[in-house]
Amino acid sequence: MHDDTGENSDNDLDASDSETAFLREQIELAVLGGFDDEWDIEDWLADETTDEDLLNELKAYAEELFRQQQAREETWRTPTVNDAIDQAFEQLNEHGIVALQNAGYTMSDGWSDAHEAASELPEKPRGAVFYHGQDLEFGVQGEGLMLAFGAFEDDETKSEAASTAIAQEVCDTLAAHGVKAKWEGSVHSRIEIPPFSWRKRRWTSAP
Repeated sequence: MHDDTGENSDNDLDASDSETAFLREQIELAVLGGFDDEWDIEDWLADETTDEDLLNELKAYAEELFRQQQAREETWRTPTVNDAIDQAFEQLNEHGIVALQNAGYTMSDGWSDAHEAASELPEKPRGAVFYHGQDLEFGVQGEGLMLAFGAFEDDETKSEAASTAIAQEVCDTLAAHGVKAKWEGSVHSRIEIPPFSWRKRRWTSAP
């Protein structure tokens, strides 16, 4: 039914503007995050909207953000905190701890990815540490980075001590690479890397 007041059309415009703003924000986070490429974002957008005009507008927006981000990255001539986290996680993986970045989007996703990664290794790892997609978004926005951890210990009587040891090793390894981390000492609390300038490389190598 036609609405002479125009209230419905105004609401439709507000909803459309809100959707566009949300999608643009998600694109910004994905570009700055350092994990998704243009194809990933295009696939995601295709699932989010069927509006061809909006889709083309957002693809162009993403392309421009990638261009700007690549130009910024080329100015990173000194090691970044993200470089140090990369190196720390690489070392942890070498030492029997599955260390994953951007593992799924939720805590359950992250643990699923960690167990899958563990199942593919020739020897059972001692445990895992990771941050998931929501943690990544907080990190990109300058709110710090939260890490989940745990031991792959079947004996419940040993599980807490084993997980505590994993957390301590993660903290020590991060510290050895110059990354500050805080942990309350409980298996029920996560490891926290305080806020830092997020600079995750895509196109360049760490110096």
